[in-house]
Amino acid sequence: MTEYLAQYGTGFLFLVVLLESTGLPLPGESLVVAGGLLAGQGSLSLWLVLGAAWAGSIVGDNIGYAVGRRYGRTIVVRWGEHFGLGEKRFKMVEDRFDNYGIAVVLIARFIIILRQLNGFVAGTMKMNWPVFLLYNSISAALWSLAYGGLAYAFGSAFQTYFAGHSTWPLYVAAAAICLIGCVGTYRFLFHSKDEEQDESRGGNGEGGEGTRREA
Repeated sequence: MTEYLAQYGTGFLFLVVLLESTGLPLPGESLVVAGGLLAGQGSLSLWLVLGAAWAGSIVGDNIGYAVGRRYGRTIVVRWGEHFGLGEKRFKMVEDRFDNYGIAVVLIARFIIILRQLNGFVAGTMKMNWPVFLLYNSISAALWSLAYGGLAYAFGSAFQTYFAGHSTWPLYVAAAAICLIGCVGTYRFLFHSKDEEQDESRGGNGEGGEGTRREA
C-alpha cells in the first residue's frame, strides 16, 4: 500500500487508519510508519502524516463506539461465533474493559486485536463517551507520534545502516515482537479466571496425588 500512499498522500493514510479503527483488518500501523519514512525523504509533510493518523484513529474508533453502543450486543450474538468471538469470549473482553477501562483505551492502539475492538467494545459497554473520547484522543496522539514520528526521526539512519548490512535480523525481530504481542493480547483478553483456577487445581491435584503415593 506504500505506492498508494505515495500517490494519493495523507488522505489515503487517513482513510486506511479510519477503516482499520472500525475493525477491518488493514495495515494502518504499517502505513503510518511508511508515512513517517516518506516524510523523512521529503515526499510528505510530517505534520500532515501525524494529523491524518491521529484524526483517522479518532474518527474510526468513534464510529466503532457508535456501532457498538447501538448494535453491539446484537452483532455479537448473531455474528460473533463466525469470527471466533462468541458471547463467552466477548464477555471476557468486556470484563477486561470493566476492570481496566481507561488503561485499555489508552494502550489499545498499540496492541493488535485491541486496536480493532477498542471503540466497539467501549460502545457496547456504554462507556461514558466524553471519557472515551478524551483518553482515545490521547492514545491516538501517542500512537501517531510513536510510529510516524520515530519513523521520521530514525528512518534515514536505518536506511543508511542497512544499505551496507543484511536486513534479515530486523525482520526476525519484528516478527518476534508481533508474535509476542499477539500471544500476550490473546491471553489478556481470553484467559479466564476459571481457567486459572483449573490450572491451579490441576497442579495441586498432581502434588496431592504424589504426596499420597509417597505416603
